[in-house]
Amino acid sequence: MNVEQSLTAALMQTPGRKAEEEAWPADAHLHQPPEMSHLLLAERSSCLAVKTFLLMSGLPFSEQISENAEFMSPGGRLTHLPLLRLGPIATFAEFEPIVAQVEAMRAVNDWMSEDQREDVRCLVTYVENVLTLAELHMSFVDSGNYQLYTAPRIEAAHPWPLGLIRRLAKQREARRILKVYQWQDMDNDQVLHEVGLCVDALVAQLEEHQPEGFLCGQRPCQLDALVFGHMAAIATTQLPNMELAEILATYPRLMAHCRRIDERFFGGKLLAGVEQLELSK
Repeated sequence: MNVEQSLTAALMQTPGRKAEEEAWPADAHLHQPPEMSHLLLAERSSCLAVKTFLLMSGLPFSEQISENAEFMSPGGRLTHLPLLRLGPIATFAEFEPIVAQVEAMRAVNDWMSEDQREDVRCLVTYVENVLTLAELHMSFVDSGNYQLYTAPRIEAAHPWPLGLIRRLAKQREARRILKVYQWQDMDNDQVLHEVGLCVDALVAQLEEHQPEGFLCGQRPCQLDALVFGHMAAIATTQLPNMELAEILATYPRLMAHCRRIDERFFGGKLLAGVEQLELSK
């Protein structure tokens, strides 16, 4: 047992030592397709969450608009985007792998205990799964959203017949992911129920740390960035069926938290247009 404890302690300490030794490269580039014409809802959420996390961590990076960013990606579990290139070779894609790499290089959460960091990782995985799956479901399974938003957007990003091929390929991939997590047969009400449970947990987390101001304590962390990325993208993406945005608008405390993050890191520009939606609920 002592040997196991020693090995565990060594593994836990290694990232800390590495974080002190490894410098953040001067040529860090965040690649994503054009937001206004290419990105789907789930992809936009992931790109915005990563950008917010890097800004929160005080790490310099340049934004690169790359139409082929999805094809440059080394892969991923859900969206394959955005792509973070560190130096000439190292590349990472999607929110959780990018956060893990940042944590391996820099002690961004050294103000937390190891137990707190583990709790945050579990919450991040849960929130990422629920909200991304909900976004994929609303984009590819909801018939109105698919026909009027998703399909035209994918096809418009590529010349014919590549646009048609890409639309069918992305639809198959989205349905595969939903099937893996057993969301493929859920209707909209079931999806919104799962989202409600997730957001209820986030509100409880926020209330627990209300005096400190952020979801996990005195400073913003990857959970704050992830929640902001998803909620801001959902609230500001115009879909034919806006049920996902409407349910989030019924959580004013969490929206107010996201608005504080918007003010702090984006000058309040991202959520400036959602005031009317909230007031109408």
